[in-house]
Amino acid sequence: MTALGWHLSEKEWTEWLRVLLESGIAVIAPVLGTTGTSEFQRVGSAEEAAAPPPSRTAMSPKKFLFPQSEVLFSFDFSGESATLSQPEMERGRQLLVGLRPCDAAGLRRLDEVFLSEPEDPTYSERRQRTVIVSQACTQAGQSCFCTAVGGSPSGREGADLALTKLEGSGDLLLEPVTAGGEELAAPASASWRPITAEDRAQAARQAEAVTSAITREPLPPNAPPILASSFDSPAWAEVADGCIGCGICAYACPSCSCFDITDSGGAACGSRCRSWDSCAFSTFTRHASGHNPRADQPSRYRQRVMHKFSYFPAEHGGEMMCVGCGRCIDLCPAGVDIHHAVLALASGATLRVQARSGVKA
Repeated sequence: MTALGWHLSEKEWTEWLRVLLESGIAVIAPVLGTTGTSEFQRVGSAEEAAAPPPSRTAMSPKKFLFPQSEVLFSFDFSGESATLSQPEMERGRQLLVGLRPCDAAGLRRLDEVFLSEPEDPTYSERRQRTVIVSQACTQAGQSCFCTAVGGSPSGREGADLALTKLEGSGDLLLEPVTAGGEELAAPASASWRPITAEDRAQAARQAEAVTSAITREPLPPNAPPILASSFDSPAWAEVADGCIGCGICAYACPSCSCFDITDSGGAACGSRCRSWDSCAFSTFTRHASGHNPRADQPSRYRQRVMHKFSYFPAEHGGEMMCVGCGRCIDLCPAGVDIHHAVLALASGATLRVQARSGVKA
């Protein structure tokens, strides 16, 4: 890469998005709905994508790389021969705009799962035609804990281009992170102003202010082995108290990758589908015999925590699978707080957890 970054006005940013849309690139961005929450949607105009809401969306954008449900192939029997056919996939490029750094990092965790050998072909195809523009956070939510798991509200992990909105002027800094990001910006960047040292200083001050506003404690560096040694601890029943196995934590999470495969149809034709699944569901590990090695909700919740904070780090150089977005905390109907649970277990405590407030009762 040769470019160091550009200082854009809001008008220049909007015009660039308009040019991309007119070129046939699908632009996906967070759009504020009538209920007051924002969700990632494919937009029809540059104006819709130009000004994302200040906080993260209720749900992550992972469905644009890993759909909630998709047909993998269909089958048809004719006489003694069988025909397999795959559904037609979109082939054009797509631009994901306005992802918070935790979301971009979450998609990179999905890369670790689906692009390892052997690669998942449908995920790989979507990933290759996707460019990700992350946007530095301008505020921290009560449930945010990206800094507790090695992230940052201005992090670049998983992004092709990094966007920072400057307070006061409303101007934006756009910086290439990968060659693919620089290539996408290249046709328009000749007329853009380069980023100055003053721009970078202001961006650094903003990032420090948001980082300081995140009040949740960092996890101890030895949390993965401590969790592994606590597998049989009675604390699991306490930290999972209230979990009803609804699975919203997995569905909202940007890095959860579990899925189920189902076949439907009859003797003549049918299809095979892949759909999101969750280790919180009682049927997730139930055998055909009826036996379930995770027979209760605490053991299922333990699997979720161990996968993200112990098993995955053990195989990926200490990198947590959880990116600290806090969605599972906000959306859990029972108030289960995964960050507080890991802290309690890593400290050796057997304390009942009250979520959101963080109060131990």
